[in-house]
Amino acid sequence: MLLNYFNDPTILVVASLIMVMALIFHNMFQTWVAKRLGDLTPTYQGFGHFDPKTHLEPMGVFFLLLLGFGWTRQVPVNSRNYPGRGRREALVWYAGPVAFLLVATVSWFLTVLFATLGAGSSLVSAFAVAGNVAILHAVIHLFPVFPLDGARAALAWGSPQVRRLVQQLAQFGVLGFIVIFFLLSATGITGAITRLFQGLILGGIQLIFRVFGA
Repeated sequence: MLLNYFNDPTILVVASLIMVMALIFHNMFQTWVAKRLGDLTPTYQGFGHFDPKTHLEPMGVFFLLLLGFGWTRQVPVNSRNYPGRGRREALVWYAGPVAFLLVATVSWFLTVLFATLGAGSSLVSAFAVAGNVAILHAVIHLFPVFPLDGARAALAWGSPQVRRLVQQLAQFGVLGFIVIFFLLSATGITGAITRLFQGLILGGIQLIFRVFGA
């Protein structure tokens, strides 16, 4: 998806850099939430620092550039540090989609700001593309399929039936994820949820600019 902008280096480079940093921020935000909930495991293993070698998965970065969706190394947690039938651990995993929503919000805010200031069209488009890709990551990570956060959250907090379904899907590995990824896109499920989040975030940003007279 990002490679579709090969003919516009500004969009390709800026959007790619934002999303690579978003992948790292995803892990760091989960680490911060885990620490707040009493689990220092990811902090002790260096996931609280901005170190690409710790966070990035080469295959995940490759798929980010190729298909517009990537992933990172899994943040290590200790389930025994989360009492309450896994609810707190699930919050750590759901912090992943929240991190991407934050990246999308900042990217779209900068899109509107730069457009208002009359910045070049390529730069404006680069932040818009990054926002779109970030929101896609947030939506996809909600689904209970490995290697997504939704799958780990479901294993931590789901019912026995849900856990069994997640484990069955996990047997298909990356191939299963790719198939489900395309099925969700083809059926319009991903698009519908994406448009919902886009409308909420962009509506809030537009409201801010109207209030401040921008």
